[in-house]
Amino acid sequence: MKLLLFALLSALCLLRIPSVVKVAESRASWLASMFGLAALYVLGTVTPLVVIDSYLGGVNVTNLLQAIFALLAIFFFNDSVRRLAKVPVRWTYYAPLLSIPIMIVSFALIEDKAPTAADFIDSRMDQLATATYSGTYMLALLFIVLRIIYMLRHKARGPYATFSAGLLVVAAACSCHIAYVVLFHFSPWDAFAQAIGSWFDRLFYLGLSVTAAGWLILFLSKQLPKLRLWMIDALWLTALRIRVNADRSRVSPARDLFNETLENGVYKSLIVLHNYQRGNMTMFPEPVQGRISQIEAKLDAQT
Repeated sequence: MKLLLFALLSALCLLRIPSVVKVAESRASWLASMFGLAALYVLGTVTPLVVIDSYLGGVNVTNLLQAIFALLAIFFFNDSVRRLAKVPVRWTYYAPLLSIPIMIVSFALIEDKAPTAADFIDSRMDQLATATYSGTYMLALLFIVLRIIYMLRHKARGPYATFSAGLLVVAAACSCHIAYVVLFHFSPWDAFAQAIGSWFDRLFYLGLSVTAAGWLILFLSKQLPKLRLWMIDALWLTALRIRVNADRSRVSPARDLFNETLENGVYKSLIVLHNYQRGNMTMFPEPVQGRISQIEAKLDAQT
């Protein structure tokens, strides 16, 4: 499930690159997916956990980094949804970030943090500092997730329904972990607490995978019509610019392709190629010129 989530977030990061510079919602969601990837990486999804943690002293700092990255990923996803739903910023919007210094201090107070272990939290849950660290992290996550679900309450259909369904599962996972922390540390029902806590990983990564899938579906549903209309033309014009050396820099065509929307990229490529023809007082072969004219006609029809 972690590898599936890693693959989904990787796809989102790559697909979002062209619109990151210009669209505020895209910047927030791209940051969310980047922090999500970072959180999964320090979990040992790609590189073994022991190897990563060894560079940080072998005292499970990776666990703290994973918690911070995951919290920031959900926070920026919340920001993207807030912009989408046109919800104004209130002071409570930033409240979950206050949990980060609390997490850092409580993590520092945990005794005997070595050696590196995937069950770092469970094996030290008898310490108050561990309960504070883990509980604060989960409460902050739960607060953000419930806030997102509330903001999406009027858009509960299609991909947005997928968001809400996945986030409800994440909220259930956070609630399970909070119950585990409270029961294990403050009650004699250790076995019952562990049984509840064992559901966290299964629900958490399932819920995030569903949310990421919905996120990807929403992005593709908005972009596929534009991709079908302009992708071939944009790639063909970019390749033509590179072939005839129409730019001073060899990387300019590729940079324009990724930094612009596809339609704007097509328009910019046409300008560059026309400037190249005027500057060199030359004409492209008739088939090439005919293709350029067809693209120009299609571009005019869209305006």
